[in-house]
Amino acid sequence: MQQQHFEGNVQDCSFTYYRVREGPNYFVSHYKGSTRGHNDPKECWRVLGVAKFTDNGKKLKEWCLEMDDTYNKPNPVDEFRGGRKDTSFASEAIEEPTEQTRMVT
Repeated sequence: MQQQHFEGNVQDCSFTYYRVREGPNYFVSHYKGSTRGHNDPKECWRVLGVAKFTDNGKKLKEWCLEMDDTYNKPNPVDEFRGGRKDTSFASEAIEEPTEQTRMVT
């Protein structure tokens, strides 16, 4: 497990990106006495609330997106599914739900 720390971390506000060998990479945020784990970089940035519009908040957003773009791997299950067309019954209902709908007058 490798840790990447945000350069603007202080004692009461810190953000860390964890790169792991198994499972998805994730962020850990510690802000206002609450520590949370996030898979989405935008969730990590939204922890700041109104403070996300400050200079340090904007730097955090850039850092979160950079970490996600650099180290986040696509899910291999999604890549496998991308090679074949979904032929399940549910996919037929989702693809074109209004094709056979007619208006009653």
